Amino acid sequence: MNSLRLFKADNSTGDHLYQPDKPHPYGGETWDEARVRQELSNRGISAYNSVSSVNVGADFSGGRITSVNVSGDAGSVSLTGGELKDMFNLRAPANIQIVGPLFNTEQK
Repeated sequence: MNSLRLFKADNSTGDHLYQPDKPHPYGGETWDEARVRQELSNRGISAYNSVSSVNVGADFSGGRITSVNVSGDAGSVSLTGGELKDMFNLRAPANIQIVGPLFNTEQK
C-alpha cells in the first residue's frame, strides 16, 4: 500500500518501484520498503504500519474488481482494482502475480 500511495502522490517515483528482490529491469535504482517510507515522509505523507480493513467492490457480471478502499493507521485510500493489481504485480516478490481482473483479498 505504501508504494501505491507514493506513486499516486508522485508518479515520477514509478521508475523506482519495481520488485525489490530482483534487479531493476532497466538498470535503475529500486527502492525497498524503508526507502518508500522515507520518500512518503519527505512528501509529508504518513506510511502505513498496519491496515485495519479492506473493502472491495466487484462487478461479478463483468468479472472484475471495480474499487478497493483501504483503511489503516495512515488513514484511508481509495483506488481501482486495476491500480491495486498493477502495483501488486510490480512489487510482489518472486513470481507471485494477480492474473485476472477479479481477485480475492484476505486479512491475516
